[in-house]
Amino acid sequence: MRIKLSNALAIFLFAISPLTHAQIAEKPFYLHPNDTVVFYGDSITEQRYYTGWVEVYAATRFPHMPIQFYSVGVGGDRVTGGGAGPIDLRLTRDLFPLKPTVVTIMLGMNDGNYGPIKPETDAKYTEGYEHILDSIQQNLPGARVTLLGPSAYDDVTRPATFPGGYNATLIHFSELDSQLAQKHNDTFIDLNAPFVDSLKRGFALDPLATQLLVPDRVHPEPMAHWFMAAAILKGWNAPSIVTSVSLDAQNQTVLSTVRSHVSDLAATATTLNWTQLDDALPLPFDDKNAANHFLLQITDIQRELNQQPLTVAGLKPGKYQLTIDGFPIGDFTDAELAHGVNLTDFVTPMRGQSYSVSWLVRDRDDAHYVRLRMLVNQMKYGDPSEPGAASLLQFESELQQRIYDAAQPKPHKFQLKRRSSAL
Repeated sequence: MRIKLSNALAIFLFAISPLTHAQIAEKPFYLHPNDTVVFYGDSITEQRYYTGWVEVYAATRFPHMPIQFYSVGVGGDRVTGGGAGPIDLRLTRDLFPLKPTVVTIMLGMNDGNYGPIKPETDAKYTEGYEHILDSIQQNLPGARVTLLGPSAYDDVTRPATFPGGYNATLIHFSELDSQLAQKHNDTFIDLNAPFVDSLKRGFALDPLATQLLVPDRVHPEPMAHWFMAAAILKGWNAPSIVTSVSLDAQNQTVLSTVRSHVSDLAATATTLNWTQLDDALPLPFDDKNAANHFLLQITDIQRELNQQPLTVAGLKPGKYQLTIDGFPIGDFTDAELAHGVNLTDFVTPMRGQSYSVSWLVRDRDDAHYVRLRMLVNQMKYGDPSEPGAASLLQFESELQQRIYDAAQPKPHKFQLKRRSSAL
């Protein structure tokens, strides 16, 4: 595959850029203990992938800070509502009873009618959005609201269907969202620009694979929802560091730790051993999975949201094998370990635990989605006031508890064993 020099250079610079979040003091994370977060939107929210990825991050990065998440997206929705009912019914039935402390809203994909912006469309969108924000303020006083600029319509991998393309309409809606957020003292996060940037990077590497990320130009595949989830998390000041451990092998001392606790540090002639209990788990990315590999190539997620550096100074020259709980993780030189190794790049027991959390998150999301669809279709067991709904609510509650039970970090035995001397 031939890549234009400018694109290749951009990709190279993107890959080697520094750990910006790790180099600056972290701002407080937007979410708080015992928050209830509700994602409101149309069919892209109804897919429940970007919403699920945000939840997986929160549960694995802050396993001691329980947060309840719900997704109430419905396909076809606009600022005026849609097939699941007009907007006031949607808000009253699907949003307000959940009593969220945090609400995100992503609308706009359907509001532009898949054509260029028109004055009447512009006015209807603004008026409808204003009504939603006023209703939330009246019914959920104190709730923190994040307006999400609508995700991209794919005009990158395929020609635009009219001059300017439909994504220009969505960018305009995003600008309106930003203005509304400022007016109502809410938070605004642009999802469109990061989405388009990732598509452009992907298209420079593999046009067909990138086209398949948004096969109908509207609804992203699961991994592509990370474009949006990452933007939300970064907009909410999500920390990049999972854990960080720095050791001095020669003096058998712990130099520094972040979100981790090291004990039983000891050395022999050929090994360095310690026990590590972390406060967080890494994100469940497997670089050997083709979809994961492509995602990590075209985004900054690993660098900006998934850093787990292990640094060991004072080792004798040579090559060392790292094992965790007896399982080999990788072979590294003393120089590589002195510089720092990002453990999220490797298969670790911590990553395996994170996968288990992600599966439980999807199960709980599915359980709530079924109840929401029952409620929308006026089936009585979807209504929490109906006696028959008690078992469904209990099932959701039990799954929620299982998420955080599964996310609790465990102590692990680390060992660095010298395999060979320096040549």
